[in-house]
Amino acid sequence: MKKIIALLLTAAMACGAAACGNKAAEESPADNSGESGATDAEQSADLYDNADGETDAAAQEEKDLYGFSEPFTIKVGFSWGSDFKFVEGESSENNQWMNLYREHNIMPEILYDVDSSQGDAKMSAAIMSGNYPDVTQASPSDFINYAQTDVIADITDVYEEYASDQLKEYVNADGGLSMQNCMVNGRLYGVPKMSNSYDSVPVMWIRADWLENLNLEIPETMEDLKAVAHAFTYDDPDQNGVNDTYGLALNGTDILTNGGGDASAIFAAYNAYPGTDGMAFVEGEDGKVTWGGSNAEGMKAGLQLLQDMYADGSLPKTFTTMNANSMFEETGAGRCGIWFGPMWAAMVPAGNAIKSDPKAHMIAAPIPTGAGQEQTDVFLTSSLESVFCVSSKCEKPEVLIKLLNLSVQKLCYPESEEEFIRFYGAPGQYSGWKPALTGTLAPLKNLDNYRKESAALQSGDTSELNAEQMGDYTNMKAFLDMYNSGDFDPEDAAFSAGIALYTVFGDPEGAYALIDDMIAKGAFKPSAYNSLPTDAMAENEETLKKLTVETIVKIITGDPVDSYDDFLETWYALGGEDVIADAQAWADSN
Repeated sequence: MKKIIALLLTAAMACGAAACGNKAAEESPADNSGESGATDAEQSADLYDNADGETDAAAQEEKDLYGFSEPFTIKVGFSWGSDFKFVEGESSENNQWMNLYREHNIMPEILYDVDSSQGDAKMSAAIMSGNYPDVTQASPSDFINYAQTDVIADITDVYEEYASDQLKEYVNADGGLSMQNCMVNGRLYGVPKMSNSYDSVPVMWIRADWLENLNLEIPETMEDLKAVAHAFTYDDPDQNGVNDTYGLALNGTDILTNGGGDASAIFAAYNAYPGTDGMAFVEGEDGKVTWGGSNAEGMKAGLQLLQDMYADGSLPKTFTTMNANSMFEETGAGRCGIWFGPMWAAMVPAGNAIKSDPKAHMIAAPIPTGAGQEQTDVFLTSSLESVFCVSSKCEKPEVLIKLLNLSVQKLCYPESEEEFIRFYGAPGQYSGWKPALTGTLAPLKNLDNYRKESAALQSGDTSELNAEQMGDYTNMKAFLDMYNSGDFDPEDAAFSAGIALYTVFGDPEGAYALIDDMIAKGAFKPSAYNSLPTDAMAENEETLKKLTVETIVKIITGDPVDSYDDFLETWYALGGEDVIADAQAWADSN
């Protein structure tokens, strides 16, 4: 628990990993666990100097970095992800984080409390009305817009005055790149949510038990994938004597999603990278920055493959209306055998599938190759995904910094295991870190968790595990013990938590076992642009992505593959040339 975050990042930063973040009020199941380190205040204080070159610890002790002497009310809004539920007795108003804020005289007033599907609309309406949350978490494009339209405050001075040494260390985990990206016209308008790009890279999820039933191998090439998907559709892979399965599931409503059902992995196999936001920039063969989808031949090869699978039936006709939730329902119900998604994309389906088929086994495998290469390199997102901001109408903008100081202290530098459990969460005891207004987790936590938890499962030695890792280990061990005994209840809380965690951290063929191998092999295509969206990007992003997604779906369902060339001309004309020029200008200056 005494490990400094920067030490944890050293190896991964050398591989090009970037730190980024998720919305505190709209989380994916990926954020189920976090490695937490703590350092003594004396150690941390030595790391940062004031303007005179001396430690600022004494000055910090004289001011309250975590709250106010008198109650100060802030307006907040919540939009909860579908995977989140409060434990009994807790609510948006009453939980460990709200109580902590009140202890420090920070008094949250909830403006709205909705499902994540309504979150963006609620925030937009609140801003239009002029009565919006004081503290929020914005996407990079929203952040730029908010700063330029005076929705959020310049926090340059309050950050310098109130940021704790622990917060400064946290945001400097990537060498300060993310903090630089929160500057607008030389002034600081937000604080980055530090995270881990490895959590977002796509892997291929596949039913290993279906492969075994049909005496098939994990597909290594895209042609292999097509053949396996055909067999999963027509050769009764679940051996129930009913024609009720198919090969590949895609999220047709957002086919370039960064969640389950991602088609971008298919295109990566042919060295094409349109990006989950339709705005991925890579270095081309000529050394210049280009849009990853501008590799027309690569995109057309992937589109031809998907068109063939659609015509064959191994990609079902219903994929065009399938969203993330329905896709997970399909995979969990045992109707689909292959899908692409991040490390968390089998957590829910695995627990559901085993209810109807005790032999169900979902594993993570490398993205098959498509262009004769040794491996498929997947796109590694840029470092900035979200930014913590404070309203320009807030009378005390330093409240944002104080909230961040609290979050970083409780989640990244807890004073005890008990404190970490209280604020990170424990099944049935505390609802966890998601109600935090500025949820901060230690970068690369999941990589560290995998390495320690998987080692403990093999050896039985749990002496190196922190509280969260011990909780993961206990649940995975319970799942394995019950499963191996043949006497298990899929509805058992420990069993269901254990199998979900096992797909990520415990299975030798699980997500992070694969990602760790990808790290060793450098199987990533790094982003050639790592900054905030420019005006041209923010203005054109939505139009260009909509056009890209619509074109991909139309071609998969029957439009000529060569029509992608016409699409590219339109893409460039509708602002694509401008966004590439901006990305190149940034690369030239960096």
